[in-house]
Amino acid sequence: MVKHGETVEFRITPNPAFYIDKVEGCGGTLNGHTYTTGVLTEDCTISVSFISDVEQALAHADHALAAESSLLKTAYATIENIKTSRRTELPAFFKGVNTLTWDPTHDSIHFPQFANIENTDVLLRANTDHSGNPADKVLALYRIGKNGHRSIVSGANILALAESGTAGSDFNQFAKNVVEWLAGRKIEGSKTPLSVVTSHIPNSYPYFEHYPKIKAWLEKNYPGQYVLNEHKACDYSNLLSCIQTQSPDLVLIGGDDYQKKGYAGIRDAIQYMEQHNIPYMTSHNAKFPSDQPMLEAFYQEQMIFGDTNYWGKYRLNNATRDVLITETPLYNSISQLLEAFEQEHFDAEALKTCGSNFITCNSDLFNNAFKTAADWFRWAAQAADQQNLDPFKTDNHLLLKLGLLLADKYRAAIDYPIDIKDVAEWYRAMFADWVISYSRADNRAQPDLGEFITDRSNLKKGINAHYRYPETVTERKTISVMYPNQWTTTGWYALPGQTITLKRLDNGNHKVKVKLNYHRYNTNRAYEQHVYRGPLEMLSERISIPAGGSATFSTPYGGPIYLSFYKNGAGEALTTEIEASGVAKHPTIMDFSDEKQRVEFEQRLLETELPHVDLRTDSAEQHLRRDRFEGAIGKEYASTSALLTGIREDHLETVYNLAGFKVQGKTLDESLSPQVVAACKSVMGEDCVDESLHIRAIIQHANYDQNAHCGVGCSGNPWDSSDRISPTGWLDNHELGHNLQTGKLNVHYVPAGSENTWSAYQNRAGENSNNIFPYVSLWRKHYIRDGQVTKIEDGHMNHKDLFFAFMSDAAQVKDKSGKRVVLYPGCKVADAGESRYEALWANGGYAVHNSPRMAFYIQMALRAHGMTLRDGTTLKNGFDIFTTLYLHQRIFDKYAGSKESWDLHREQLGFPLFEYKSTSGEVKHMPGNDFMLVTLSYYTGYDWTPHFDLLGLRYSDLAKKQAVQHGTKGKLEMGMYVLEKDLPPRTMSKGLEFIKLSLKDGTTKWPRDNSTPADCNPAL
Repeated sequence: MVKHGETVEFRITPNPAFYIDKVEGCGGTLNGHTYTTGVLTEDCTISVSFISDVEQALAHADHALAAESSLLKTAYATIENIKTSRRTELPAFFKGVNTLTWDPTHDSIHFPQFANIENTDVLLRANTDHSGNPADKVLALYRIGKNGHRSIVSGANILALAESGTAGSDFNQFAKNVVEWLAGRKIEGSKTPLSVVTSHIPNSYPYFEHYPKIKAWLEKNYPGQYVLNEHKACDYSNLLSCIQTQSPDLVLIGGDDYQKKGYAGIRDAIQYMEQHNIPYMTSHNAKFPSDQPMLEAFYQEQMIFGDTNYWGKYRLNNATRDVLITETPLYNSISQLLEAFEQEHFDAEALKTCGSNFITCNSDLFNNAFKTAADWFRWAAQAADQQNLDPFKTDNHLLLKLGLLLADKYRAAIDYPIDIKDVAEWYRAMFADWVISYSRADNRAQPDLGEFITDRSNLKKGINAHYRYPETVTERKTISVMYPNQWTTTGWYALPGQTITLKRLDNGNHKVKVKLNYHRYNTNRAYEQHVYRGPLEMLSERISIPAGGSATFSTPYGGPIYLSFYKNGAGEALTTEIEASGVAKHPTIMDFSDEKQRVEFEQRLLETELPHVDLRTDSAEQHLRRDRFEGAIGKEYASTSALLTGIREDHLETVYNLAGFKVQGKTLDESLSPQVVAACKSVMGEDCVDESLHIRAIIQHANYDQNAHCGVGCSGNPWDSSDRISPTGWLDNHELGHNLQTGKLNVHYVPAGSENTWSAYQNRAGENSNNIFPYVSLWRKHYIRDGQVTKIEDGHMNHKDLFFAFMSDAAQVKDKSGKRVVLYPGCKVADAGESRYEALWANGGYAVHNSPRMAFYIQMALRAHGMTLRDGTTLKNGFDIFTTLYLHQRIFDKYAGSKESWDLHREQLGFPLFEYKSTSGEVKHMPGNDFMLVTLSYYTGYDWTPHFDLLGLRYSDLAKKQAVQHGTKGKLEMGMYVLEKDLPPRTMSKGLEFIKLSLKDGTTKWPRDNSTPADCNPAL
């Protein structure tokens, strides 16, 4: 009994898997689960409403509010509803159809992915390619919005091509069904004519006369029963007016954007049609999505991915009705994955079938067990991010949102390391890594970040690898890249789970995208080591910052923030001005010459636990896990400051100077050897110091982390290392050198008899022409930087190998069967082949015969040391011959671009005998053997054919003839300097023993141990 004037408390307890949504009545208030009435003076009613835990989790984008089982059941029910909808809708399209044959032509696209599967489904699926091979490609989609709005997205024009010679007899009926499905009514026999609006439909002879073909199709199928606007009358802004005036049954939209207004030209009309339930059909009629930007942007907004049909020419060939209305296979894959999580029944063997990062793995077993289904969630999240769209802020994308909540739940429970035997834990961690939406402002931080932030040896079960967060800041910066289509360091760091907004204050017409982290895929070695130690995919580049606009995002992982700049064209510096809020500041160098930055860098290393470091110059950047930087401070570099100086001077400047490239803060005249510049200028003038020519028009990135993308060091841009940074180390300079290799400075193998056919030459410099960089860096460190006089060795090559190979030919060494062989020291057969020309060069395997192949370059430098060049200058350091070759190669390529420029400069370049195009090929395709032979002879005045002959390198007759002409001082004497693993002294070849070599003398012995391959005769 409640007395007049009292208040009453009620305890409200929802059933499991439900939450209190709302409590009303009696003037009360709700506090937690307790509802307290107001002062009661009369009878009143209290009403309570509840919502499910899934609805609550969706409303707050918080996985903790729903049980895993609830999320899985709701996701499964969503898929079943989609299947039911397909079974209901699809038969209407194929009424009266037995088989379909249709060729959309190569001027069409297909649709590999679409995100909003609650309202979008497959209409037409190709069953063959142009060769008759089985295919499964989506040619058209149908869509039903929440308000019942109908639309079709087609990779080709269904109506215009319905009467083409490749369309089967039933295709016309299918096209009529499409029209009537869109119009929502039967047309034939109706008193109301079909009202059709066309917009941006092409009408160009002979291939794209789509407007008259559509009109002819309407006249044939609905004679006197249709209304159609004149061609182009409803394009651009007129489209909305036409729709509002005519209230059409359907609108047909093409991609003929003749005023180049893009999607903005029709966006308002599209939105109006969707809001007012006016059906439309879009039709592509070009080879690539990007060929019709108006439609490409529409696809992106609708989260539909289009791809070219130019190569496959996918089509329908007698596809039966039963096949056309079957369920979309993707839906069954998703259902099976959800069931696997619910029942904890996973395929353990599928995890062992991947030979690369699971994200990129494509084994059938893994696809069936996980990837096909998980990829849809991943792609849908990516598509949302590309629109800067938080799925939880929309009324659509239910299945994606459920997948994101599941991933959040699994991510929160990750505990590294995970052994592959712990199958359920592994699969849940994979799903967490697969399904991330960065456009959410409220991603939860992943508690255990594993080897992303610390060495794998530190990981332990039950202990989260994480770090203390510093304060966030709001900061404004102008950020630039010297060249388009590059990415660069910002100095900003995203903390896990922190909301970040980047506001773009400029109005440039280039694109700016947010890049988080730097890791290449196979730097995660879970697939190889069968131990899961960190997230599978760290790098993402999904979020765009529109000019004059902003982007808000968050990441469960955190990490360095980079910006990518995109614009068509070359050579243009791009700049953006960004105001960042919610970012942290991690140890970063944006300018090595700025002492203030170096001080701040050291302070942040000391005061923060942020686990990554970034170092930036105009043309090279290093990105490191913190321990890969700090681990390099020690004996060689005693302090942070010394290490930073070493990175700039011992690593970047040494390598770039050797290749003749401009380095930041110096002109080429300042950074290059005076002898090189003088010799080059004597023949090529100011081209030799043209900084627009001798500059790397890219930013070269290097990553230092737990693993490299391949091996312990892996080339590319970025290249990466699994070790700490080492400015004079072999790995660092070898990998950077990979990115400076160029065909005309590479040694090549060519079979005997094919020397005069340039296309027959095969590169054999893959792992050796880049070794000049670590070799010179090591030599420079020891003798120049540190002033050492002691001998230094390196095991990457042994010059004695070259001696033995040559002397095997000179001594005509044979095996026991009497067959000629080429030997290495220790009487080891080098390889198949009866001469050094074959044994040293025919094998194209990875890094084979690197020792003698490297000797080509190092002996070249020793021979060039002290030479007087054509302008009278003396080469004071033989390694400068590499710089000379690099400079000349870039100038050569500049003038080899056209016949006119070649004919004007070929004599100046030293190639007067070479026509722009000959039976050998075009000069721009000249192999390294010919280029280096002629260029060396040109600059030194010696005919260098003996050096190539010594190594067993073939060259063309014309190159030989040109070298002879340049050899005004005669032939270079055949022979080599005596070194083994030891590097030359500071004086280079001066003081080294030189041995003359000749095929006519098989008695020469190696001076250091009196050995010769002749003593192996007969060889074992």
